[in-house]
Amino acid sequence: ILPMDDNLKGLLAQKKAQLKAKQKRAEIQQYKDRLTKNIEDFSQKYRYADEAEEVKLGKFISKLDFAQPGQLSIQEVCPYPHENVYLCFLMGTEALFQIFIFGKYDDILRDYDEWEVFSPCLLLVDEDFIHYAYVNDDGEVMESQVS
Repeated sequence: ILPMDDNLKGLLAQKKAQLKAKQKRAEIQQYKDRLTKNIEDFSQKYRYADEAEEVKLGKFISKLDFAQPGQLSIQEVCPYPHENVYLCFLMGTEALFQIFIFGKYDDILRDYDEWEVFSPCLLLVDEDFIHYAYVNDDGEVMESQVS
C-alpha cells in the first residue's frame, strides 16, 4: 500500500466533513417535515427560528443548569406571563436539538401531545431571552428565568 499524499488526505477529510454536514441537514429537514405534517395548522401557528435566533438560543441554553442531559434543575420558580416563545427539544437525537420553533406559548402547550412524541422534556424560551418554562417528562410546567 502506497502512503497517501497529504493533499489527498486533506481532500478526503474535507469530503467526509461535507458529507456529514449534508446528512445532518437532511436529518433536520426530515424532522421539520414530520413536525409540519403531524401538527395541525403548523404553518399558521408556527415558524422556525432563523440563524440569528438560533445563535441567541444556543447562548441561552448554555447558561442553564442541567442536572443531567435533558433534565433541568430549576433553582427558583418565578411565574411570568408568556406570549411568544421558542420551543426547544431537550431530549432525542442531535438533529432535534437544532430545531427551534417559534410560536405562541398557549398554542405550544395546547399541542404538547404532538411535541411529546419527539421529546418528553421541552424548554420554552421567551422572546426576551430571560424567562423560560420547562416541561418535564411528567408534563409538569415550571417557570423560571436566567440571571
